[in-house]
Amino acid sequence: PLLVGGAALSDSFPRNRIGPAYGSVTCYAKDAMTGLNLMNRLMDPAELVKLTAERAAAPEEEVVAVEEAVEESTVRSTRARLDVPPLPPPYANRIVRNVPQLEEIWSYINPAMLYTHHLGFKGNFEKALASRDPKALELFASIEAVKQEAKELIKVRAVWRFYEATAEGNSITLYEAGAELPAAAFTFPRQKREDGLCLSDYIMPAANGVRDSVAMFVVTAGQGVREKAEEYKAAGAYLKMHALQALALETAEACAEWLHRRLREDWGSPDPAELSMKDRLKSEYKGRRYSPGYAACPDLDDQAQLFAALSPEEIGVELTEGSMMEPEASVSAIAFHHPDCIYFDVTK
Repeated sequence: PLLVGGAALSDSFPRNRIGPAYGSVTCYAKDAMTGLNLMNRLMDPAELVKLTAERAAAPEEEVVAVEEAVEESTVRSTRARLDVPPLPPPYANRIVRNVPQLEEIWSYINPAMLYTHHLGFKGNFEKALASRDPKALELFASIEAVKQEAKELIKVRAVWRFYEATAEGNSITLYEAGAELPAAAFTFPRQKREDGLCLSDYIMPAANGVRDSVAMFVVTAGQGVREKAEEYKAAGAYLKMHALQALALETAEACAEWLHRRLREDWGSPDPAELSMKDRLKSEYKGRRYSPGYAACPDLDDQAQLFAALSPEEIGVELTEGSMMEPEASVSAIAFHHPDCIYFDVTK
């Protein structure tokens, strides 16, 4: 099976041109989450049969007609309250920071992602470790050893800024505090369902001259990681190679969680003292952060606006022609403070 995507393609081209030439099932993935869903289906033999039938070539006109038949609403969802007062940016300046608290950042790592998703542990890792399962103990010891070496390698850096924000329809416009000219503008898709959500619903109308606000950030923990991983690979230390790369990825994710907690504090909505790390990792707090390419804002090209506004090149993060971040162990996001924020998929 072949997956293709990107702004240069539409669904009809791989279905009618690439697929017949390639000679096997060819799927169009418009974003990262669609690609993940397709991979899950391709790995299921029954779903593979269905998907192969679905991807059979069809007249191009028919595909276009289906695409054009769906009209996207710009009507604000009632699932996001309007009686939330707009919050101005708590401060105006752009912050660039080296984050030296590596042990603290690591406390925000999700064990399920590190040990199960990346390193392939079967079952509940935390429960297995607590019960002193030999495989869990061995894997934990391996990661702890990699951490000791990584302390001299992994450098965590962050850049963030609060912006004034306005919304119209499905679009939001961001301004540096007090500015009249926009710093960035995004148009997000809305769920194609009754009372469907869009990220613009989480921006409150200005009141008494006060605009609402969002925060944007980029964090990274990947500088030098790929080169070190290649050294491990050349030496035949494949577990260390994979473990280091997984640790860097989850360190960046952990830093994003740590920074988001700080942004909530800056907005005046600190997490309750009794909130556990498990609850925090389940997003049981006020507001959410959304990354381009994921379910609520699937257009990865939104990265270009975010990068133009924040200039994360200063912390060593570049944007590729395909709107991917380099180094890979980096996270970008737009954070909203609205209490009704949830994670949702615009395709559902």
